[in-house]
Amino acid sequence: MSRVTAGRAVLGRAVLGRLAGVALLLAAVAGCGVEPTRVNDGGPPPVISGASTVVRVYLVRSGRLEPTSVAATSSHVNDVLSALFGAGRRPPSGVGTALSRMRLAQVQLMRYTPDPSSRNDPDSVGLRLRVFVSGPKMSRIAMAQITCTARLRPEIWAVEIAQGDAETLKIHTCREYWDLAPQNGHLPP
Repeated sequence: MSRVTAGRAVLGRAVLGRLAGVALLLAAVAGCGVEPTRVNDGGPPPVISGASTVVRVYLVRSGRLEPTSVAATSSHVNDVLSALFGAGRRPPSGVGTALSRMRLAQVQLMRYTPDPSSRNDPDSVGLRLRVFVSGPKMSRIAMAQITCTARLRPEIWAVEIAQGDAETLKIHTCREYWDLAPQNGHLPP
C-alpha cells in the first residue's frame, strides 16, 4: 500500500469517527423523542434534625388529664404546644387527646400584670399566652389540655384561647380544671 493510499485510509477513518461522534451527540440531544421539560422547583431539601427535647404535656386518660412526656423540637412554648397538638397523631400507649381534630393556628406571648398599679415591679410580671385554634368547637377537656400544658411553665401566668372569630378572649388558669386532675395527682395553678 502506498503512502497516499494509507493516508487516505487514515483520513477516512478520522472522518468516519467524527461523523459517528456527531451522530451520537445528535441522538443524545434528540433524547429519543422525549421533549425537554422546564425545571420545577421542589422547594428546599428535607432537613432531619436529631436534636429533639422531651417535654411534658397533658393528654387524656379515662376522661382526666394525664401528664405525659413527648418529643418536641425545643422547650419553647410554641414548640411545646405544637407537640401537644401533634401528640394526637402518635399518642403514647393508653392516652389520647381531645385536640385530634383541632389545628394550632398561632401562639402569642405578651406581658401580663394582674395589678396595673404594680407595672414597674419586675417581680410581679409574668407572661400571658394567647392560643389561636381552628377546627370544630373545642370541648372543656381540650381547653384544659392547652391551659394546663401552658401553665407547666412558671413564667406563664394566664392563658387565653381563641377559636374561630372569637372577639373577646377569656383568661384561663388551670385551677378551673382541677376536677380533671389525674387520680391521686394535681394540676398546676
